[in-house]
Amino acid sequence: MSTSTFTDLLRKPKEVLARIDEGQVRITRRDGDDLVIVRARDLDALVDGVALASRLIRAVGRNRGDGAAALSDLFAWTAEISPAELAAYAAEMEKLAFAAGELGSFEHLLRAQKEWEETARAYAMGMRPVGRIDTQAAPVLVDRPSVNRRPGHTP
Repeated sequence: MSTSTFTDLLRKPKEVLARIDEGQVRITRRDGDDLVIVRARDLDALVDGVALASRLIRAVGRNRGDGAAALSDLFAWTAEISPAELAAYAAEMEKLAFAAGELGSFEHLLRAQKEWEETARAYAMGMRPVGRIDTQAAPVLVDRPSVNRRPGHTP
């Protein structure tokens, strides 16, 4: 978090606000509490992330530490995923919730939550994984496709 004075904000607002791309900007004031300027999407992620983490903590407590049961208790859509996927979801959310709490950044936690929910939504619509997709270990060179040219056309 960068710091600037309230006077600097009044005299050079563009310069001070340009630092918002690097993160929050603390504005110090002589005769009052400091202020913090933050992007709205960062504030939204913080608020939503804290709310999700709070719900997870309460649900884990109600379910005596069982993360999978806690997630099933919180989100009815978990019925769409397999027990193995539910266990993977619980492990991922536990790891990300601890990291988010320590770092004060909830974007990864929120993204993982959305991805699991979207997976369940896809399953509910009848989609299922088709199996493992293997990729090449090393890049494979291929010939450039030839261009079909129209008669009489020159590039």
